[in-house]
This record gives sequence, C-alpha cells and structure tokens, in this order.
Amino acid sequence: MGQEWHRAKAAGLWSWSPDQWAWTADNVRWSLELGMPKTPVFFDVSTDPFPAEDRYEMWRNLLYYSFEGDPLPPEAARAFCARTQCLITDPVQLLHYRSSAVSGRGLPADKAKDRETYTLGVVIAGERRYEQEGARPVVSRAGEFFVFDNRWHSRVEWSDHSAVQISVPRADLEQRIGRTIPEPAEMMRVLEEARIGQVLKGQIQLAARHMADTQDQEREFLLVQLMQLALFACETATATLPARTPPRRDLLSAARSIIEQNIGRSGFDARALLTQLGCSRATLYRAFAEAGTSVSDMITQLRIDRAKMLLEGAPDMPVNIVAARCGWYDGASFARAFRRQAGLSPSEFRERARIAGNA
Repeated sequence: MGQEWHRAKAAGLWSWSPDQWAWTADNVRWSLELGMPKTPVFFDVSTDPFPAEDRYEMWRNLLYYSFEGDPLPPEAARAFCARTQCLITDPVQLLHYRSSAVSGRGLPADKAKDRETYTLGVVIAGERRYEQEGARPVVSRAGEFFVFDNRWHSRVEWSDHSAVQISVPRADLEQRIGRTIPEPAEMMRVLEEARIGQVLKGQIQLAARHMADTQDQEREFLLVQLMQLALFACETATATLPARTPPRRDLLSAARSIIEQNIGRSGFDARALLTQLGCSRATLYRAFAEAGTSVSDMITQLRIDRAKMLLEGAPDMPVNIVAARCGWYDGASFARAFRRQAGLSPSEFRERARIAGNA
C-alpha cells in the first residue's frame, strides 16, 4: 500500500503542506479518523504515468471513497484511464473528472469510514446510471444532473464520461430542506425544472474549470458560496413538492407494511423507513411514541414474528437461514434478540413447537 501511495503521489499534484492537512498521499489511504484539511487543498491526479496493467487497480483501491469499483476484465483494465481535479475542505468538496467506463456499488458512509455526504453533479459527456437502495433507477446523460447519496447502498455504472460534482454534508441538506431528501429521480427532476437548478448547474461547471488557478483565500470563498448555492437550490426546488406524510392514524399501518416488505434486508432501519414514507423524523418518532413503541422495536418484533413462523412452518430450514431471511446475517445476534423476546433460543422454540404439534 505504501508503495502504491508513493506512486500515486508521483502521478499528480498534491499541493498542501502538513500545516494544512496532516494526511498525505504517501502516507496511508485516507479515512475519517485522519480528519479534514484546515484550509482548502487542491489536487490533480491522473493514471497516465502508471503502467497500463496497474492503472485501474491503483485508481479503485486508493481514490474511490464510499464506492467499490467492480474488477475489470484484463483488456479493459489495461485500457483504463482517468484524471481527477479536486478542491476539498471541511465540509465541502468540488470535483472535475474524466474516466473510462466503470461500474460498482456505493457503500454507506459508516461502512466506508467516510463522512455522510450528498453529491450533486452534472454529466459533461457520456452517461451515468444510479440505482439507490429502495428507489427507482435513474440515468443521467450529458448536460443533466446526477446525485449520489452515501447514506445508502447503491449501484452505479458509467460509460466513458466526464463530470463535475459538489458534495455537501448530508445533515445540512436535510435540515435546509426541512424534510426527508426526495428519492434521486425526484430530486433530479425538480432541480432540472427549477431556474435556480440551472444556475447551480452552470456555477458548478464554471467553478470546476477555474479551481486549479485559484488562491487559498479565493478557494475558501468559492467553496462556501457554492455550497450555499447548492443548499438553496435544493431548498427552493423541493419546496414545490407536495407533502407526502400520511395522516398519523395511517402512519403506523404504512410503516408496518413497509417493514414487512423489507424484513429480509439486514440494513433496513429507521432511516430506510423514513425514505420510503417520506415524512420527517420527528413525525415518525412521535407517532411511534404515542403508540407506546419505537421504530427499532417494531422492526425487531416483526423480524422475530417472521422467524417464529419459519421455525414452526419450515422445521428443516437451518436456523442460520431463518436468521438471514429475517434480516440477521449474524447468527449470534439473532439468537440473542430471539431469546430476549421469546425467552427461548430459536432451537428451543422450534423443539417446543414440534412437541406441541405432535401432542
């Protein structure tokens, strides 16, 4: 890894001092524990100096964050080329890049040891396909917006393409728009239709073209203003969307139905439920509290109920398969949760059900 970073540094311009940022390209792969730069920093890195057989592996192992690129066939890997210019500070990041065709999966920030961010970008050339967990897939073509939300699992594919993008803190965006962030297709649609969305699109591209020539003070101003424009554009564009919150008397029923539909997904939690319901966190939690329960308790209870049905109805199904079908991939966690709720281990519950059935 150290040798790869040394070569990565040789492949580009890394323009900051240790006073600006303790992390460097010849140190280790960046992770959240290493912190963010104190002042804006710029880098420009390319695959061009690398041997053809090493380019893609260097790029995907060292320069993708919250994204896991798929392996490429040998011929495609040798032909791979990419270049990224990036202006980064805490809390915003601006990128201008070109890349050969790539596909892969987006990883939630907590699994990738990354910050939770929301990315708004514009495809300059080529095509980009994005399928976020629980949402409709969307395709962005030249001149169109794209988004990437690293709170969720997702699937991303792009052709040979170039793009510009800005990443802002996800919490700031959700607070600014005062509602759950719309699913990608809806967010892209309202930004495309809003005049302020077109202004944002133009400003991201303009800033990306000039960021390499800016000085430190200019970079700070540029990033802060661009982030505020992005937040304002999203706030203004989403204000036209109708409220999707169901009446409170129907909210628990809708929540229960969605949980049951997603019972086998280990990552399904309150955040995923909020995305599908389209209501605010406060509204959802208040409805559950008034019913004397919580989101996590209902998810656990419905998973246990499903597990009991499988343990009774499918006596030959291994317990670990029952656990997986009910959203647990860790058998020990499943056994602990089951015992807390039922007072028995899954195996003991199955045996008791078998004896009762034969009585």
